[in-house]
Amino acid sequence: MIRRKEQQDPSLGNHLPPTCPSVEALEFELAFLVRRLEAARRKFNFGLERAHYLLLLLLERNDRQSVGALAEQVNLDASTVTRQVAAMKQAGLVDKLDNPDDRRGGFVMISEAGREAAAQVRDRRLERVERAFHDWSEEDRQDFARLTARYNDAMRDALNED
Repeated sequence: MIRRKEQQDPSLGNHLPPTCPSVEALEFELAFLVRRLEAARRKFNFGLERAHYLLLLLLERNDRQSVGALAEQVNLDASTVTRQVAAMKQAGLVDKLDNPDDRRGGFVMISEAGREAAAQVRDRRLERVERAFHDWSEEDRQDFARLTARYNDAMRDALNED
């Protein structure tokens, strides 16, 4: 347990003291990271809904996917992704193809407009990320990216457990 009356090092700002157990420090930092990411999402309009951007990223890497496959990758229910894909199709970001083997399902493919929209949003997002990490060394940025990817994978796996 964190003792709130402990003397805080003023250089830490609102962070926990370095003597705090790592899991406690991680929970604290992640709680504020999520909050700040949400604030950044609201403050900076990147031009696409976050869900649409994530789906476009997945389709850029592996085009022609089923709604079920997309839903699994973003840890959402297929009905939610179906609604998102319908909105994206209406906006011209994706195309939907019938599956000849299964009339209930189909395949989602990124359109040229979807590729352009994703590229524009990615450029804006990269500018923001670069600003946030401008005084970090390349090695620190690589380490943070690697560890964040590892954490994302662990979260995905935990969410997909039965």
